Formats: sequence, structure tokens, C-alpha cells
Amino acid sequence: MNHRRLILALFTALLMAVSGSAVATAAPGGGRPVQPTGLRVENLVDPIGVDADQPLLSWLPPQGSAGQAAYQIRAALDTPFRSRKLWDSGQVRSADTSNIRYGGPALHARDHVRWQVRTWDTAGRVSPWSGESSWEMGLLSAADWSARWIENPSYDYTQPDGKETPLPVFGKTFPVHGVVEQARLYTTGLGMYAATLNGRPVGDAVLEPGQTTYSAEVDYRTYDLTRALRPGTNTIGLQTGSGTYQRVKTPGRYFFGGGLEQYTVYGEPKIIAQLEITYHDGRREVVSSDGTWRTALGPTTFSSWWSGEEHDARRENGTGWQQASVVTLGQNTTPRDTTPLRANPRPPTTVAETVRPTSIRQLADGSSILDFGANRSGWPSISVAGRAGDTVSMIPAEKLAADGTLDIASTGAKPGSQIAYRYTLAGRGLERWHPQFTYSGFRYLQVSGLRTVPAKDTVTMDVVYAANPSASEFTSSSDLLNRIHAITERSIQSNMTSVLTDCPDREKGPYTGDNLHNIDALLTDYDMSAFQPQLVRNMATAQRLPGDESPGLIANIAPEFHRVAPVKLQYPQGTIEFLDEVNWGGAIIRIPWQLYLTYGDTRTMATYYGNMVAWLDYETTNKAANNGDIPGLGDWSATDNTTPMQLAITAGYYTAANDMADIARVLGKTADGDKYSALAAQLAAEFTARFRHVDENGVFYGSDSEASNAMALDAGLVAPADRAAVLDRLVASVRKAGNHITTGSVALGPLFRALEAGNRDDVIYDMVVNPTSPGYGYLVASGHTTLSESLDGGGSQNHHFLGEADAWFVRGVAGIRQAQGSVGYRTLMIAPALVGDLTHASGSYRTPLGTVRSSWTKSGHEFRLEVTVPPGATATVYLPGSLAAHSVGAGKHSFTTSI
Repeated sequence: MNHRRLILALFTALLMAVSGSAVATAAPGGGRPVQPTGLRVENLVDPIGVDADQPLLSWLPPQGSAGQAAYQIRAALDTPFRSRKLWDSGQVRSADTSNIRYGGPALHARDHVRWQVRTWDTAGRVSPWSGESSWEMGLLSAADWSARWIENPSYDYTQPDGKETPLPVFGKTFPVHGVVEQARLYTTGLGMYAATLNGRPVGDAVLEPGQTTYSAEVDYRTYDLTRALRPGTNTIGLQTGSGTYQRVKTPGRYFFGGGLEQYTVYGEPKIIAQLEITYHDGRREVVSSDGTWRTALGPTTFSSWWSGEEHDARRENGTGWQQASVVTLGQNTTPRDTTPLRANPRPPTTVAETVRPTSIRQLADGSSILDFGANRSGWPSISVAGRAGDTVSMIPAEKLAADGTLDIASTGAKPGSQIAYRYTLAGRGLERWHPQFTYSGFRYLQVSGLRTVPAKDTVTMDVVYAANPSASEFTSSSDLLNRIHAITERSIQSNMTSVLTDCPDREKGPYTGDNLHNIDALLTDYDMSAFQPQLVRNMATAQRLPGDESPGLIANIAPEFHRVAPVKLQYPQGTIEFLDEVNWGGAIIRIPWQLYLTYGDTRTMATYYGNMVAWLDYETTNKAANNGDIPGLGDWSATDNTTPMQLAITAGYYTAANDMADIARVLGKTADGDKYSALAAQLAAEFTARFRHVDENGVFYGSDSEASNAMALDAGLVAPADRAAVLDRLVASVRKAGNHITTGSVALGPLFRALEAGNRDDVIYDMVVNPTSPGYGYLVASGHTTLSESLDGGGSQNHHFLGEADAWFVRGVAGIRQAQGSVGYRTLMIAPALVGDLTHASGSYRTPLGTVRSSWTKSGHEFRLEVTVPPGATATVYLPGSLAAHSVGAGKHSFTTSI
């Protein structure tokens, strides 16, 4: 051991003797830093089809550096035949590594840009240039489209005999002469489309296009077909499905809806496609959808977003081929003649995995029930042989009845109102099929119509969800916590397509509140930096406009593909109204604020600031029109319904106003900041006057329920002098409930956050592991493989909005959280919660600066903690049982203490 190491060892031993803990730090390397990595554009890797006028650039600082002090970006405009310098930022003094706006000349449709970045660290050392990344602009305006919307002139939803008309298919045959340098297909369809080139899918994206307010925008996607085209004759084909564009009641089929909802069939299936081919010799050809394309009624004989799909393979060559008709759009059509085609900014929904059944059981009627081992979201995929006209029917379910038959009740279906998939064979040997225009949540599948008992590869399940990158990992010594983590993540996946739904079967509703109530877990489990802004946009485009009834209102679902009448109903929590609610519509403010805190995203706040103002103006009018009581839902799905509805509503309204004041100040709108701070103060005073109470045991709020006290604490509506007392009342209410969670979705996040802020992770742990109903532990103990709509196991069996525990696993148990006042995780707090009988936990989270990790082990009276802090971040580390705080910078750090 050299002299320096000996001194370090003696110092460490002295620190152990004095403070009971030891700290070892691997400092950032002293040599030349490596290059930046992880380059992204619009939070995507090398995207094509970008339509942001100033795309946002990001990267990760060089590993081994203490942090970034400056950066330089250089970009070149790249075409198949030349490259020229486009932009050089010069050295920019900034520690920012994300949300950097492209600052060069205006970009045009189809521009292909290559770019690199280099950085200077805090010691002034410059890194090598990063590897190259790129992006390509899409079609930016109507002038860039030569293609036209086309339809099948013979299509009508129902035939004269009342049967559904098969869905249209469209095609175009064209020649390719020469060496193709580049080929891009820009396409979309309504309700849905599936595009092929020479019979093969053009990409991995499924369930396209992403849901939007179709009168306000229709999203297209760009596909790279450069290597897919072949010399000679090629054929592009597009099949269509109904999606949410056509919502019609069909006899014998499940239909979500009752007397409250109003449904719309927006139009007939239609597509638009533009294939642009550039040859090596400089020639350019464009194949655009128009009246020369051919169309027929195809093999999809039934398509419903909610109730399944049917396919007749005998029709795969189409029947009655004819010329397509060009669509004439106007102000009364959907889309309108002014509706823009917009590049879809979201990661696509893809097939994430294929699952085989874990068991197959034949029933007396010859059908079989397949168990896929866990509840998931996707579609059945079959590989069968048989006679022409044989029909294979598949009915999905989340549960089995006591007698082993399907229990379809939780999906919303009934025996005479089915969700089903059916495939009619062509009789041409081995045939393969899966639905293309819908999906279901299911664990079990009843299959009938096969001539033999299915093998495990006869019918499989394709699991589908949006390709948002995973943002975190968690594991622990507790099998129960690990299983809760697994069922929560599976529930999020099951409800994450182009929008976030409540459940993947009964409603498939893009509820704004489900997104907001579970935002902690959503942003913990997945990187949603490219995904959530479009969901905010969907709220903005669904917002009622001046001239509409209730201008400024944002309904509880967005896109608002069904409208709910403002009817008041009696529920256990009081008189409710489904149309809108501050803890749903307030997502237009509260989610952009969370995107700012998490990713440093100011663009989303700025883009939809006007929508936020309009919503707050609407709620002011709404409140006055209802004598100060805003209609709503209260703490939805709670098992304790004593919480006053207006307490939950007022707390949500206050939080939205307070967040709006912060947003205004970040955007430099000081006067607005003061205005909304005054609104928040007014609401706080009203909340205190109405809901703060004192009895012989001290201060409490509302009904003294978990939700009442938790929402008051979490919103910051409790005076500092009262916080300890109200926290005690909250803990007492949990203990009184037998360590059960009694809140609904609205108050679940506040419950966890209030207890966590009060250093009562022990109480959270007791609630989470409780094996009796209601609770997470109960769901695992009773065999659930996804979260249910209620923690007592009732309702839908695949709801994500009660997922707050997953955020606590990373934030509390592993101890990774952002420090108060920090943005983009630049300042971290590592404070693992040593709870229950846990002996180990580890977690990681991918921040805009890189991945932070925390892993701890308890052995006897020794506690060991390993922490990794990404470059550019700092962390304060708190060890269990120690009053000392350790401030550390980038690098790996080890801590040991006695407990």
C-alpha cells in the first residue's frame, strides 16, 4: 500500500470511529474526457419525419467528467448527392444537455441533417466530437403533399341485409427502374391503416395512426423503404380498419356506452399515401394516392376498436376492384379541408413480445381455453391449417369463473354482446393471421373452430404497447415488492398505446385524470419525453372553443371521441358529474409542469399556455355558476367515501392554479404569475375555512380520512405549525383502517407523497405489503397479475391509475429522488428507506444527464450503500440512522454505516 492510500485508509477508519459511517468515492477520471453520447432529436434516436420548426437536441455528458460547462454543436445538410455546412453554434457557455433548440437556418420539407456535439467540462477540457446523429424533416405543409385522400366509392358501413360491409383496401402498382438511393413513404389513414410493400409490412409500427382530434389534426408516419423496393414491378397496399373514427352499435357485439354518451361516426375509411423515390442518378419519382389507385372491399369483414375483428382469408385478393374516389373535404367533414397532416411525434406502438400459452385445457364442447400466464394487452396470433370456410373464433377474458369457464364480465362483454376475434380460412395450407386494427386486455382465450387441440404455437399472444424507452429498474429482497412492481409495470404497458387508456378492453378511454393521477409512476417507469407532449396536445385540441357550449372546458377524455352529457348522478361519494373535473381537466396545466420538472421541457408549457389560461377561465365561470361548488367526481374509486367531494376538487383546483403561477414565472410572465398566485391564495383560504377542523386530538381536514389529510398536506394547504399534527392524524387514519389504502386514484399520490415527506416510509411499507383487502399485497395474494380498477380487486382487471407504489419503490425504497427546487434531476437526494424486513434493494433512473443508481444491503448491523451520480449532477446522500448528510458529485460512491 503506497503512502497516499495509507492516509486514505486511516482517514476512512477515523471517519468510521467518529460518525459510524464510511464513505469511499470514485472521483471522475483526471484524463481527457470521452465524447458525449446518447444523441437524440425531439427525444428520439435518428428520427425521420420530423415537423418541429426548431427541433430539440439532447445528449449525455461524457462519462467520467465532472459536468459540462459549455458545448458546441455543428450540423450539416445531407442529401444523397452532396453535403454542406448548415449550422455551427460556436461555444455556448451552458450546463444544459437537453431541450437545446436547433438554431440554424430555416429547415424545409425532407431536409436530412447530420449533427455532432462536443463539450467542455468544468475544468475547461474539451471532449472529442461525438459520433454523428441525424434527423430528417417530414412534409411540413399542405403544399408538400401531392397525394389526395381517397375512399372506396362502394363502401357503406352496413349492407342492405344489415350485415357489416367489409373494410376497404387500396393498392397501386408501379415500376422501379434503376438503383434506388432513397425512398420515403408518408402515409396515414382513418380510422386506421396497415401499409404493405410487396405484401410485407412497411415498418414495425402497429395500430396506426395515433389517436388525435381528427378535425384538428391527423398524424402521419414516415417509413424508410430504400432497401425494400425491388427492381421492376412493386405494389403498395393499404388495408383499413374502423378505429375510434367509426363507432357504431352492432348486434351481438360489445359496445361501450350508455345513456350518458353521444357517439359519432366521423366518416368512411380513407387513406392518403405519398411514396417518394430518389434514384442514384438523380431522378425522382412520386407515387401519390389519387383516382388512379385501385380499391376493393377486402378481407377484414368486421372491425371495431372495442369489440374485436373478423378476417375472411378467402377475400384476400379483394372483390369488385375499381378506381378509388378522391375525397372532397370541407368544413363539415372530418377531417376538414383545413385539417393539417402532422408527423406523429410519439414512439410507435409495436409488438414488444410474443407469448405462448402456459397451459391449454379442452372443454366438453371441443373448444379450448388457453392461459397465457398473466394479464397483458395485445392480440391473438394464429397459425392454422384447415378447409376453406372453417372459422376459428377467439374470445378474450381477464378471469375465469369458479367452474373454469371464461368470466368476461370485467371486459364489459356479455354472452350476447361479445368481444371476439374470428378468422375464416382460405384452405391454402398453413395460414397465419393476427388482428391489425384493435387489441384486447386478456390472460385467457377461448378458442373454437379448430379441427385438433391447439399446440402451444398454434395460438400465441402478441403483446403490444408504445415503444417508450424504459427509464428505471427496481429489485429488492422482497418477492412481494418485486411482484407488485411487475404487475404495476405490466398495467402501464397494457394501457400505453398512442394514448394512455384507463383499461385495454371495456372503455379504452384516454382519460386525462388516469394520466395525471399516475404521473409519478408513469414518468418513473418510462421515458415519456417524446410521448406526453402529444397527450397534452390532444387535451388542447379537444378543448371547447369560443362559441361552443362551455368554452375552455376540457372533458375527462382527450381526444373526446364521445361526448358525455352533463348529467348529475348519485354515487357513494355524493352527487357526481362525468363530463369534466378539475382533477382531470387540470392535467392541461399539471402534466406540463411535471414535464418541466422531470425533463426541463419548457416548450410544452409555452405551446399550450393559452389553453391553460382558457381552462382556468372556464373553471372560474364554472365555480360561480355552481355557487362555489364545482361539479366533479371527488376521490374517484375510493373505498372510504367520507372524503368531501369539494375537498378533493378544491385541492386539485388550488394545485393547478399554483402550478400555473410557477409556469408563468418560468416563462417570464411575471404579471400572470402574480395573478395566479392570488387565485391560489384565494382557494387556499377557502379550503382552510371550509375543511380545517380542530377537535380534542388536534387539527384535521375534511372527514379525517386518509384522503382528506393527505391531499391537504401534499398540496401545501396545511400551515407549517399544523403539519406535524395533521401528519399524525394521517398516520392514525391509516392505522385505524388496519394499514389499508382507502383512498381513490385522486388521493393515492398525495397519500404516498405526504407520508414520504413526513419520513413515514414505514407506514407506506405497511400499507403496500398488507395481504388483506384493499391493497397491493392483497392483489398479489389473490392472484392478480395486473392492477385492478380498485385495490379490492374489483372492476376492470387491468387499470394503471393506482400505480403510485411503483414510483415509491424507486423514490423511497431505493431512495432516488430529485431535490426540492431542482429541474431535470440536476440536484439529487439519495435517501433509501430501510423498511420492514428488507435486506437489499437497488434501483436506477435515467435522468436527462444520465443514469443515477442506488443499491443497498443490510447485513446484521451493517448497512452498505452504492451510489452512482451521472456527470453534471450532484447528490446529497442520507444514510439510515445517521444525522450526517454527504454531498457528492459525479461518479461512484460507497457508504457504510452501523444501524
